[in-house]
Amino acid sequence: MLMREAADVFWQTLKDTWEELVPLAVVNLVWLLLWAGPFGLASLVTQIPALAILLLVIGLLLFSIATAGAYEVTSRVAHARTFHFSDFIEAARRYWWRSILWLLGNLLVVFVIAFYILVFLPAFTGIWVGIVAGILIGLLVIWLVMQIYFWPLMIAQEEPRVLTAWRNAFFLIMANPFFAFFIAAFALVLLGISVAITLPFVLVGIVLQGLLGNNAVLTLLSHYEKIESPRPEDM
Repeated sequence: MLMREAADVFWQTLKDTWEELVPLAVVNLVWLLLWAGPFGLASLVTQIPALAILLLVIGLLLFSIATAGAYEVTSRVAHARTFHFSDFIEAARRYWWRSILWLLGNLLVVFVIAFYILVFLPAFTGIWVGIVAGILIGLLVIWLVMQIYFWPLMIAQEEPRVLTAWRNAFFLIMANPFFAFFIAAFALVLLGISVAITLPFVLVGIVLQGLLGNNAVLTLLSHYEKIESPRPEDM
């Protein structure tokens, strides 16, 4: 599975977004306001460090919880099912502590790898330093790509487990690394355009990522005959 299948996922994502633009935009706006609000307030109270830090922590927690809700909504769209805003709320309630574990896991992995690359390795010399740094950067890239698959797999599990979702995300990447590369490239393009223009990020920033990840996972699971394709006429 290479460029053609990944391109199909990309175009299906754009199609899904266009067909459900208004309700998805509502979900995206709520997602954005939930975490951007505390972040904005933190920037206004920098003279009170403790309060600013508290608001940043609240913003990060709300970001992770709201992201779970957004991925649930986009999962329903990817399965060609209708959704309601209550699905967003229900998913946030159901996955809230798992979303916090997901956030903490990401922060820990990024911190450890960044520490080794920026602080630990510069204390040594030799060609092996560059080799180890390259390996660590490669691991970081794989970890970040795993997050594209994480929530779709978490939602698809009969019994949601954080470690299982990460493990399965890793296996899917290793099974089809070129497909994962193209999907990651499309995710970066969508994110870059959304942030650069701003309005797309406000209206569809997270739902684009959610639809891309869900459509990619459904395509892979269907390819490996783990599920029947929910939309054989489209995908």
